Amino acid sequence: MDPTLYNAVMKGNIGDANFLLADHLKRDEENGYQVTPKGNTVLHVAALYGHSHFAEEVLKITPAMLCCQNKKNETALHLAANEGHTEVVRMLLACVEDHNTKEKLTRMTDASGDTALHKSVRSQHLDVVKLLVKEDPEFEFPPNHAQETPLYLAAESGFHDALINILEYCKKSTYAAGPSNRTPLHAAVIQEHKDCIRSLWRWNKPLCEEPDLWGWNSLHYAVKLGLADVVSDMLAWKKSLVYLPAGSENDWTTAIHIAASEGDVNMINELLNHSPDCRDLLNSNNQNTLHVAVLNNQDEVVRFLLDSDKCDSLVDEPDSDGNTPLHLLAASGNHVPELINHPRAKKMPFNKQNQTPLDIALSCKAATKKEKLMEELCSIGRFGKRDFEVKRKEEYMPNPNAETGTVGKMQLREDDHDKAIKEDQTVIEIIMKSAQFHIVVATLIMTITFAAGITLPGGFESDPDSPNKGMAILTRKTAFRAFVVSDAIAFTCSAVAIFIYFLMADVSIDPEDKKTLEKLYHLSGVCLCLSMLAVVIAFATGMFATLSHSLGLAVTVCFIGCLSILLYFLAFIYTWRKI
Repeated sequence: MDPTLYNAVMKGNIGDANFLLADHLKRDEENGYQVTPKGNTVLHVAALYGHSHFAEEVLKITPAMLCCQNKKNETALHLAANEGHTEVVRMLLACVEDHNTKEKLTRMTDASGDTALHKSVRSQHLDVVKLLVKEDPEFEFPPNHAQETPLYLAAESGFHDALINILEYCKKSTYAAGPSNRTPLHAAVIQEHKDCIRSLWRWNKPLCEEPDLWGWNSLHYAVKLGLADVVSDMLAWKKSLVYLPAGSENDWTTAIHIAASEGDVNMINELLNHSPDCRDLLNSNNQNTLHVAVLNNQDEVVRFLLDSDKCDSLVDEPDSDGNTPLHLLAASGNHVPELINHPRAKKMPFNKQNQTPLDIALSCKAATKKEKLMEELCSIGRFGKRDFEVKRKEEYMPNPNAETGTVGKMQLREDDHDKAIKEDQTVIEIIMKSAQFHIVVATLIMTITFAAGITLPGGFESDPDSPNKGMAILTRKTAFRAFVVSDAIAFTCSAVAIFIYFLMADVSIDPEDKKTLEKLYHLSGVCLCLSMLAVVIAFATGMFATLSHSLGLAVTVCFIGCLSILLYFLAFIYTWRKI
């Protein structure tokens, strides 16, 4: 586009001594309209910057420019609506006297399938929405390429005033399936825009029955999000909504199952108040509400259901695999005494794999409260597989020391025992690999301390006439004596650590001696630490004994040597805090 013309459009300058808009536009009509890199004409640019008077003058000279589209198939009306330039929109609509041309303009779509109304709703310009809706009330405003209608966009964004205007003035307001086959009510519920929900509800109540791509209707989402007042209104209109499944043919659930999985006791209460018998509903896996609550570790819901004697039948009801809620509780490793001690749970039924809840608890690795769970399950009664007497009598043996009338703790099954042995063997291998590194350190310390004991600092008495010939010269110095003692301690501790590692090699042969091996490993570690501490002290005292004639230097060297102990403790404290 010519720079002079473009600058004039941006400023809204119709003409002056140096510029005449009419001349430019007449030349354009003969040679083709000038456009920007985006394909915008003069009218597009005027609409973009909100110059209604300039746009009006353009249309007086070249009316054909009204329906021109840029590279995105947008008209000037699209751009004005998107920017919220109400006066430009009003002028563009007023300039069209022919009704058919006006309808064509308001119904034109861009490359995304958006009309000008789509643009104004998405940009939330209410005045523009009002103008466009009143101008073409007979139009349905169908969905764009993303399946969004203006009504859907208003509901999803919570643009309530626009939604009201569309519902009030559009005689053919459509709720055609939107993204993921969702209605505007779906969108309003999911985004929790309650004003929009109420308006859509008053406009078209059957919307709440429409399923989306995943088979969920608006009630299901309202239950999931805990919108109790919305759910109450829907069920007051039609109680049968509570029985509608959510999901596909092979995998579906119901509203009360959704509430149970979310742990929403208040929502369950709301559903039961409207339809008391919905507590008996089953999902596609034949699981009741208690099953779902246990599966999702919603202990509060479990206790709520068990508090009512009307829910007793849920306790021992099997699902498609024959699992009762107690079986699922055992698999989760959670601990809910109210369910375990429920009178109807004491039957300890078998599932389709001939397992009781205790069987499942025994094989469950993820149990966080397994010991407490096992104790309570053992106290109920039946404790083994149905076929254990025939095939594996050794699998479950009562504790002979258990009190009469009760069942003691059970031994591990053979496969669990084998698994435990393998785990112990893995631990032993890890310990022995670490011990290999430790024994190298212990051997090195033992060698150094032995050498230091043979070649003492200060040397030996070499005078042949002296009665102390061959004796250490610095024997009378306190620092030297401290050196000798600490060196002996380091030598002894490292030697003990080496002996313990030899003993560990023999013990590691038997995986059942894992605890003994762990104790020996910790003991050798203590000896090795003491040995290293004694080596540091020996170094400091030995240096002090030989440098005592220069006290400052001796103290400095001793301090530097002892820094290793301080740094070790700092590293230990830092590591302990991280853990």
